[in-house]
Amino acid sequence: MADRAPVTGKPVPPFFTLHTDFQSDGRGMGANRWFSDPGQNILVSFYFEPNIPANRQFLFNQYFALATLDFIRKYIPEVQVKWPNDIYVYGKKMAGILIEHVLQGERLHHTVAGIGLNVNQDHFPDGIPHPTSLFLETGQLHDPDILLNEYWQILRDNYAQLSLDNAERLHQRYLDNMYQYGEIHEYLILGERKEAKITGLDEYGRLELIDKDGQRHTCGFKEIVFL
Repeated sequence: MADRAPVTGKPVPPFFTLHTDFQSDGRGMGANRWFSDPGQNILVSFYFEPNIPANRQFLFNQYFALATLDFIRKYIPEVQVKWPNDIYVYGKKMAGILIEHVLQGERLHHTVAGIGLNVNQDHFPDGIPHPTSLFLETGQLHDPDILLNEYWQILRDNYAQLSLDNAERLHQRYLDNMYQYGEIHEYLILGERKEAKITGLDEYGRLELIDKDGQRHTCGFKEIVFL
């Protein structure tokens, strides 16, 4: 079962979990916001102490996204990660991840990974692009608390994969499960509309693409928009 300790001023243990049934102002990456009706979805943050260098922090993102895919695949087989941290099912967004690292010298001191995962949500406000939920895809209602404990256990079971020794395998699994990887699509790259193909990631987690003119691009989070 997920650890749910009261606030006491004591150090937070790894895998400490803080969840809520409702949030009035859910935050995502950049200016993104997350919509959720009360009691319908998983809205949770997890605390970690990853033993990896600060300059390889995207390894954590890969571990967390892949563990999330493993969890959702218990219910839906076709799941992908849309760079850097959205979870897509059949081209629609089911979950959004927000990861915040705190550094100590050249290593990560701790990481808080939050996720909003649509479970029983059956309607969404206008203006949210291509949302979906577990209920909309399977036709079945689920208990968010039971799912949260399943998810927490998968995160724990997969945590040993988060290491520099396993970096190549994490990297390849992430690419193998990446939305639009190796396909030609339209993107807004540094404000310019281009047709391009995602070819990989660099060691810092930046997206690598090649456009139809043969020009190569390496893009950080705010430098590319999926169209």
